[in-house]
Amino acid sequence: MGNKTGVRHYFAEGITTRGYISLLPNMMPSWQRAYVLLGGLGTGKSTLIKVIGLELLDRGYDIDFMRSARDPDSMAGFIMPRMGLAMLDVMEVSPQRWRAPGVIEKFIDFNLFCDEQMLEKQRVHILKLEDQLQALQQTLEEELAAELNSLIVKRASKPRKEEDLSWILGNSARLKVKKEHTGPWPLAENAVRLLQKSVINPYFLHGLTSEGWLNLAPHFLMDFDQIRLEGEETLDALDWVLREAQQLGQLIEIVLHPLNPDEVIGIVFPERHLAIWQGNPDNLGDQGLERSFGKKLIETLSSWQTHRSQLKGIYMEAMDFEQLDKYREIVLNKVLGDLKLWV
Repeated sequence: MGNKTGVRHYFAEGITTRGYISLLPNMMPSWQRAYVLLGGLGTGKSTLIKVIGLELLDRGYDIDFMRSARDPDSMAGFIMPRMGLAMLDVMEVSPQRWRAPGVIEKFIDFNLFCDEQMLEKQRVHILKLEDQLQALQQTLEEELAAELNSLIVKRASKPRKEEDLSWILGNSARLKVKKEHTGPWPLAENAVRLLQKSVINPYFLHGLTSEGWLNLAPHFLMDFDQIRLEGEETLDALDWVLREAQQLGQLIEIVLHPLNPDEVIGIVFPERHLAIWQGNPDNLGDQGLERSFGKKLIETLSSWQTHRSQLKGIYMEAMDFEQLDKYREIVLNKVLGDLKLWV
């Protein structure tokens, strides 16, 4: 991953011990326009997101790339924070109606570049693979909970009171996520008001792969001064910093633990180029993520990637990539046209 000025990579969603968590609804209030890419795996949506994002970056715009929680090597979308524009691959974000009030949506269907007859012949196989992927995602969540819940308990320096957990996102409201929940992370009304007042943006910086955790933190924090907290009181120290920081009236970014979204592992002040972290962000062990995955979890992750590759292969064989390459220029010009309207 490159480290060009003005570009960042993070996860807006995560497969956690709480199930599949989406932070996208927390980001949407700042959006004005969203390009929504429709189509199956392997139809070129992730590539288009990357190419257009890099084109905009070369033109001097700041770009936040969102990695896919399902496939960390793929792009799920990008956001232009200063311009309020987003582009999302609907297949790589949580299965929900995520539209936000006031956001203008433009839908682009990549199936238009597919051979419909070829896809129809593979329809039964496609549906079977999609069902298997859905079942595997549930298995992943169960395996994570079974293998790593003990780690979460071990890492807690002391039992936290009910009201103490509120500081993660709402600062004064407990976030409740049901075990079976697969949609957006719901926020209580007073949490939403505080988020708008405090300007707090949450992210994940770790992605789940069969080789272990992909750690984006070193790249995310490369240009930041860092304060690294050590010892058993680290969580309480971060708690205090976040409570005090909300009085500053500036943008605050918080990084959530990829397994336990109730736990903040880092607080970032982008306007000050300062990050306060739980231990060393380069060291997965400081976040309790150095532990090797169990055999069943590795097998599930491997099976997940195999089924995704098979599904991608079906769509790639049916795609007219020559026509898609020409269409990328059209999409880029549409985005640039939208940006000119806002200048």
